[in-house]
Amino acid sequence: MTKHRSPVWPRGLLLMFVGAALLTGLLAGLTLLGVWADTPAASLGADHGALMVFGFVGGAIGLERTVAAKTRWSWVGPVASALGVVTLLAGAPRIVPAAAFTVAFLVLGAVYLTIHRRQATHAVLVQSAGVIGAVFATVWWGGGADFADIVPAAVVFAVATIIGERMELARVSFAGTAAETTITALILALVAASLLFALHPQIGFAAMGVLLLAIAVVTVRIDVARRLVHAGKLPKYTAVCMLAGYGWLAVAGLLWLGFGHTRAGHLHDAAVHSVFLGFVVSMIFAHAPFILGGVIRKTIPYHPALYVPVVLLHGGLALRVVADLRAAGPAWVAGGVINVVAVLLFAVTGFILVTTDRRRRRAARERRSARV
Repeated sequence: MTKHRSPVWPRGLLLMFVGAALLTGLLAGLTLLGVWADTPAASLGADHGALMVFGFVGGAIGLERTVAAKTRWSWVGPVASALGVVTLLAGAPRIVPAAAFTVAFLVLGAVYLTIHRRQATHAVLVQSAGVIGAVFATVWWGGGADFADIVPAAVVFAVATIIGERMELARVSFAGTAAETTITALILALVAASLLFALHPQIGFAAMGVLLLAIAVVTVRIDVARRLVHAGKLPKYTAVCMLAGYGWLAVAGLLWLGFGHTRAGHLHDAAVHSVFLGFVVSMIFAHAPFILGGVIRKTIPYHPALYVPVVLLHGGLALRVVADLRAAGPAWVAGGVINVVAVLLFAVTGFILVTTDRRRRRAARERRSARV
């Protein structure tokens, strides 16, 4: 296995495709909310889920794992993901971007296998289980299924990957505990429930609801975030985001269990976005300051302004879910728009903080040089 220190610029280039998937995915989400529905952007609406889950979440995770793996062959994954985004936006037949995304996830699975060979852990096993959901989702979607039909498989990918990364990052509190084995078993059961969904949607969906709730409860009880929330600055910020994320995962479990599977409408919207916005995006907010440093060697320094998009994200989602449950159209649209603003504001805030920190560090070096 050949290891090397890769230059930063290819990572930045591939990160641009992840960003493109995010921006176009958010635009597609706005069209589904009825905003700009009469513009050419409305054609993106059908691809909202694929852009956000495969292009953005999958692309970001694949790039981060590739950088960590330090192997030349693993770069095939992020390149394939970028190709998937490009062909999807270009209007190619769905089988083309689906095949590209499938290759990207298969390479991600190979990366996990490589990591497992170095050191076998429950965390890697859990993340590998997520790849099963991802590949199942892309193949099913490429075969012509609506994204609403593959949501359970996509949820397996997102939840298993994030929980596995939490297990990996918090080894002190997770490793060797009974909860570690329990969480691993729950994730594997979640994979099985998603396969059951393909045969019996209502039974599989309810089973996944129970498991999502159990995963949230078991994981939050042992996650170090419960202690870090009493710390200061960045540790407290990340803990707040993580605890809020676990809360939404529990809400999702209750919604999935209580209302059953629907392919469209308000209940479907509440069930899906409780996972992907409440849990997934909140966890991305929590880990972005660290993950970005590993990918492009630039970290997001802590600033209280980071809390603004967090408040907007969870406040907007709470409004959206309540509006979903009451079938209140205007409030639902407002909540969705606030969610989009929250994600965009986080990206802008992070960019400004990275840029100003770089300038501050450069100025400090110049002052030190001047004194010498």
